[in-house]
Amino acid sequence: MSKKNLPEWWQELKEDDDPKPAKPPRPLTRHIPKELLEEQAELRALIAQSDGAESFDFTYHASRHEREWLMQSLGAFYEQRWIEDVLRLVKGGKEANVYLCTSGPGVTAQHMAAKVYRPRKLRNLKNDHLYREGRENLDSDGNVIFDGGKLHAMRKRTTYGLELLHTSWLEHEFNTLKLLHAAGADVPRPYASDNNALLMDYVGDEQVPAPTLTSVHLSRDEARCLYKRLLHNIKIMLSCDRVHGDLSAYNILYWAGEITLIDFPQAIAPGQNRSAYRIFERDLLRVSEYFARMGVHVQPRRLAAELWTSFGHPLIPDVHPALLDDQDEQDLAYWKSLHR
Repeated sequence: MSKKNLPEWWQELKEDDDPKPAKPPRPLTRHIPKELLEEQAELRALIAQSDGAESFDFTYHASRHEREWLMQSLGAFYEQRWIEDVLRLVKGGKEANVYLCTSGPGVTAQHMAAKVYRPRKLRNLKNDHLYREGRENLDSDGNVIFDGGKLHAMRKRTTYGLELLHTSWLEHEFNTLKLLHAAGADVPRPYASDNNALLMDYVGDEQVPAPTLTSVHLSRDEARCLYKRLLHNIKIMLSCDRVHGDLSAYNILYWAGEITLIDFPQAIAPGQNRSAYRIFERDLLRVSEYFARMGVHVQPRRLAAELWTSFGHPLIPDVHPALLDDQDEQDLAYWKSLHR
């Protein structure tokens, strides 16, 4: 993110280092929506929490505000010597940014990826309650929350409760990665988590990160091999009682002829979510669509049913309408196919 791309109100937020003539205050709320003012406040709060950030100096040329955000989010990893430097931005998204980092002395890999979540107000996962159904709430140490006051705040979605939900979301992804990596799935190896970030294996080299399958054209033979490998990973996930929940060619990296599945914050447990089968089937439909374009013969609906029942899960015929995005052409086509 470069400073020239920042909105004017954001650049004005902190660019006050040099003394300037006093000006009459401007009514900012005249031009800035309330939700953006709340985002400003939340980012200011994050920056204010960055104690010891001055000692964390890194190579990546970030804007002033992004730099302070990274200091707050990754400072603990630097102090614990998980990482030594932040080299560059690998991927920017609505929910999180991913940065290439130089690993600390205790890590075998030369580089690591730091997934830094945006402040809660900036995250925009549609219908997240569908994925939270049946899921345990976790604290910053990954432990299940039993405290009645915290659970009440989360149910009421107070400011404090939303912060707890944000932490639980992050820790759920970290725990899922640990579970799947230990089971042999092709996922990044997770190293550490903190209040706003995850550290994991980096896929790619220092100059070029691994692309997603969406930007890769495979030969038919290679596509067949990788499709089989993907199904192997899906079976591993089911054996670990997990469904990805947002699987598509956008969430599969390709590097040196191999695939890596990423982005697991919305992963669900099949037996604890009423929409689990339809979410699973949708995952199969979306990844199969990509491989069909590469010339692979696929039968995703039949395959989804066979895989699901082979792990002892019953088929549930009713789809929850709220699960589908009415702005997504694939979801609309899927919904119409169920009502022909």
